[in-house]
Amino acid sequence: MKLSDTTLLAVPPAAVMEPFPAPGTGPLAHLADSEIRHLLRGFPGSAISGALALRSGARIADFEACLFGILVFYRPHGTGAPDGAPSGTARLHEDLGLDSLSMSEAMFKIEDLFQIRVDNEELTAITTIADARRLLSRKMQSQPPTGPDA
Repeated sequence: MKLSDTTLLAVPPAAVMEPFPAPGTGPLAHLADSEIRHLLRGFPGSAISGALALRSGARIADFEACLFGILVFYRPHGTGAPDGAPSGTARLHEDLGLDSLSMSEAMFKIEDLFQIRVDNEELTAITTIADARRLLSRKMQSQPPTGPDA
């Protein structure tokens, strides 16, 4: 599956609430619902619902909800909850309170979930949720297809 910022941005954010096509066509199609729920056990609902939606589609709002939930889960203890809904403009350090350790932990989970690899240089360049989504999209485009049809 090919993803691009242009494709993702063409879908209105409200589309996150619409029904999706059958599972198997999105960037997390390689995982069953039960596997996603297991991998994200204890994570905020936005991470789980966004990831489940990404089994069958690649909407920007789903990427951002999934990433936001994962990043919020790894916030250092004592960090206040972020205000508002997930937003691509949310800054990881200033708005979410993430430090380098929490960013690394979150990226390990994202790598595991999306079957990608992110190096330290790429990680330090991420400053917003939109940056993380763009990197994820780029990584998924450049990796060879996996699964039974590959």
